[in-house]
Amino acid sequence: MLELFDLRHPQWAALYVMVEWLIRLIALFVVPLRRPPVTATAWLLMIFFQPVIGGIFYLFVGRPRASKARQAKIDTLEKALAPNVAHLQQQHDWHRQTTLPERWRPVMQLAQHWRVFPEFGGNSVALIDTVPQLVSQLATDIDQALHSVHLLFYITARDSVTEPVFLALLRAVARGVEVRLLVDDFGSKQFIHPLLELEQQGIRVGRAFLRSKLPRRAARFDLRNHRKLAVIDGAIGYAGSMNLVRPDFKPPFLYEDIMLRLQGPVVLELQTIFAGDWYIERNAMLTGAQYFPNPIATGNEVCIGLPSGPEYPDPVQQQLLLALIHASIESIRLVTPYFVPDEPMLLALKTAAQRGVEVELILSERLDQRLVQWAQESYYEELLSVGVVIRRYRPAFLHTKFALFDNHISLIGSANLDVRSSLINAE
Repeated sequence: MLELFDLRHPQWAALYVMVEWLIRLIALFVVPLRRPPVTATAWLLMIFFQPVIGGIFYLFVGRPRASKARQAKIDTLEKALAPNVAHLQQQHDWHRQTTLPERWRPVMQLAQHWRVFPEFGGNSVALIDTVPQLVSQLATDIDQALHSVHLLFYITARDSVTEPVFLALLRAVARGVEVRLLVDDFGSKQFIHPLLELEQQGIRVGRAFLRSKLPRRAARFDLRNHRKLAVIDGAIGYAGSMNLVRPDFKPPFLYEDIMLRLQGPVVLELQTIFAGDWYIERNAMLTGAQYFPNPIATGNEVCIGLPSGPEYPDPVQQQLLLALIHASIESIRLVTPYFVPDEPMLLALKTAAQRGVEVELILSERLDQRLVQWAQESYYEELLSVGVVIRRYRPAFLHTKFALFDNHISLIGSANLDVRSSLINAE
């Protein structure tokens, strides 16, 4: 009888072989679902050669989705956000104040399909290109806040450069303003303890995709909230690629980014994005006129706030970029720190160049991730051969994410041109 518990017993070997083949069989039906053929083939090869190790690895990083508990909350998000979205849709006056040429209209309809966010006219946009400038302007706006201040950054640190923002947040709390700070738990891990201490001073702090030693909080451990945005009183918004941290936080690299300061109806869309993330992480919904006031026209710019991430059934960022590339007839300019395109994106850029569109990539000469740099450089020859212009930026680490199509439509945000931003990160 005791022989059965001896791992050297032949029955254990037979059981192990059965388990291996069961894993292979399950993988044949599960892995190819809603997955590019090349990716599915790679996963199947790994699982077929190493069923146990490959199967475990697939459970952790093979599925770009949240845990069941988190997914259940995401499924209720649309209902929870319904009052906010309805408020946006009621702003008919701002819908009509748009001047987009007719050929861009299908792209805007595609954007509305994903999150029923309309494009709004009546906005003003100011460009911020240094972290000290962001800190100064953000602290000034926080000092004038009357009702609420909401900050969401992938990396947040209370350091010598960003301290004015945190002092302004504490002054806002003292005035009775509601202050909420949401950070990505992985991105801000080395700075998290001083941030958590802010709870004792009246600032509500949330941690997105809270890390755990066991896979119980997320179906894969590398999901990230990569967004960078801020909303003050539902009237002033910030969005772009800047983190709230000193630009030289990772020596020897000096990060160079841009941020937009926005006023007008589009700020309500940024507020809705923050409200959705806050609901998922803190289980508290932000609704009502205090957070979603009636918008006031501040300019003539047409804007739309568009989120993407694992909580959406469609690859929003990838589809939007492809639609804009295919619709462009004159020029395409892309600025990104990480350029590792999938096959559809690579083919779209090559096709655009071959049909006479001026395609220009502006990339950082030196990256903070060596493997990504090698992968990125492997595409250069193929793109150059069809006429794509590649410019490499030398003064600093170009962390900016920016795209310009026909000098008419621009994208500025937190998403890189790689698979992680397209399918895994919340952007």
